[in-house]
Amino acid sequence: MEQKYNIELIEEYEDINFYSIHLEGEELSEFENFFENFPEGCSYDEEIDVVISWLDKISERGALERYFRPEGHYGDGVGVIPIDIGNKIRLYCIRLSNKILIFGNGGVKDAKSWQQSTTLAPYVKLLIDTSRFIQSRIKDGTIVLVDKEIIGNLNFTRNEKK
Repeated sequence: MEQKYNIELIEEYEDINFYSIHLEGEELSEFENFFENFPEGCSYDEEIDVVISWLDKISERGALERYFRPEGHYGDGVGVIPIDIGNKIRLYCIRLSNKILIFGNGGVKDAKSWQQSTTLAPYVKLLIDTSRFIQSRIKDGTIVLVDKEIIGNLNFTRNEKK
């Protein structure tokens, strides 16, 4: 099945920009969908507060490598916040640089690894593919990273494996 999406700017800070994947036909970005799944007052309020505090820290200091746990393939920049042990909530992203972060979706860790989770695996696989597409476009010059901006063709199509 073909899946179309784009990457859009969602938050701009002095030293970093937050982007998110936005699936075609969806009203909200993946980042917004993540927070929609955990409304205020839900049983994961404390874990969501930890995620938000990490986002605040990143918005102030940049997407420093130490703030993320690698989750994809070596060198693809796919990671997760928070890195805190014991937190059941996962928000997946691509760290392109200290100044550019692309968010996907996430959820409750319900298996030993994301590969074993029917909920989390699709989110991480989408980010792994997106990272590969971006690196390919950077190589051929159709995407350029300038400071905290991604400039170029940010529309993507991927074939989902069933």
